[in-house]
Formats: sequence, C-alpha cells, structure tokens
Amino acid sequence: MGQFTFEEINFICCYRKKTRTDTVAAMTAAMPYMETEIQELAGRTAEKLKKLTEEEFDRLVFLPAEDME
Repeated sequence: MGQFTFEEINFICCYRKKTRTDTVAAMTAAMPYMETEIQELAGRTAEKLKKLTEEEFDRLVFLPAEDME
C-alpha cells in the first residue's frame, strides 16, 4: 500500500465506505467544511483513490495508525 501516505491512510479510515466510489463521494461532500490544509489532503487522497478499480480498493486493508503496530 505504498501509494498512500500515513496521513492519507488515516484520512481514508475516517471516510471509508463499502465502495471506492462511495468513499470518494463522502470525502468530496465533506470538503467544503474542511480547513484548507485538510481540503488539500482530501483532494490528493480522492485523486489517488479514483485511480484504483473497485476490485483493487476491495483488496486493500486500511487500518488507522494506532492499529498498525
């Protein structure tokens, strides 16, 4: 899962839905309510997710940082 940074993984965990499409939609919907720096993180993360297929997304395991030990 080297394509995602530590921050991006944690961000995905906050907005993770059943599908990649729904996850991206949840992030995008929340962006107007985020501070600029977080909006940039959301945009960058959403763009990376859009490059995945649903099958690739389904195979990924996203664990929040505290569970990655």
